[in-house]
Parts: sequence; C-alpha cells; structure tokens
Amino acid sequence: MTMKFGKIIFLFLWLACATFANAQNPGGNRLSKEQFMAELEKFITAEADLTPQECSRLFPIMREMYFKQRKYFEKMKHSNKKMPRTDAECREAVKMRDKIDLDIKKLQQTYHNKMLDVVSPCKVMKVILAEDRFHRRMLKNWSRKDKKG
Repeated sequence: MTMKFGKIIFLFLWLACATFANAQNPGGNRLSKEQFMAELEKFITAEADLTPQECSRLFPIMREMYFKQRKYFEKMKHSNKKMPRTDAECREAVKMRDKIDLDIKKLQQTYHNKMLDVVSPCKVMKVILAEDRFHRRMLKNWSRKDKKG
C-alpha cells in the first residue's frame, strides 16, 4: 500500500510541478501540455520498445486517462487553497484528499486494464515504469532550473 500511496503522491507532485513550471515561465522555454505529452510519448516509446502499431493503440488510452486524472488533480488543488481552521475541517480535508487519491488509483486501474487489452502485459509494465522515470527526470530538471534561476 505504501508504494501505491507513493505513486499517487508522485503523480500529484508531477502535475503540481508541471503547473508551477508553466506559471513560472510564460513564453520563453515554456513546455506546453502538447510538448510535454509529445516528450512523454517519445520517451515511453523508446523505453518500452513500442512499435508504431502499439503506440497507436496505447497512447489514445493514456491521453484519455491523463485527461480524466487532471480533473481529480484540479479538485485536489482547489481543496488545498487555504488551510482548514478547525479539527473538524482538517478531518474532512484529509478524508477528501484520501478519497481523491483512491479515485485516482481506481481510474489508473481501469485504464491499466484497458491497456492490457491492447498490448502485452510486459509492455504495459514497461510503459508504467518508463512513465515514472520520465516524471522523475522532469522533476529533477525543473528543480535544477529553479536553483539556477
């Protein structure tokens, strides 16, 4: 369960960093959502040894999953705008975050099952691991840019 929680937190941090990076650098070297997705897909294709046919079946499913995940991340972002003041409000905020985390995990499970229907399980596992590596690299690159600027 700890590993799953870590992945959920990692995805949340990834989205937050992507949003933060876009807000920090309007124009300039800004990486649009489309550019980010293109880089992600390119990385996954290479890391998971996907064929063009596998890409054409897999990436639409992944894009749909990301689109739906974004709604949950937005909900979480809006719920974190201000710190609750009372214990009861904090309890509700914690419960809401946990519910959103679980909803994201259920969504991922649903889409991972769809991916298993279009490419081999080994390829799906490679895709998941490649996605994690890509996000870690992006976070590392963004943190380096923050230290320089």
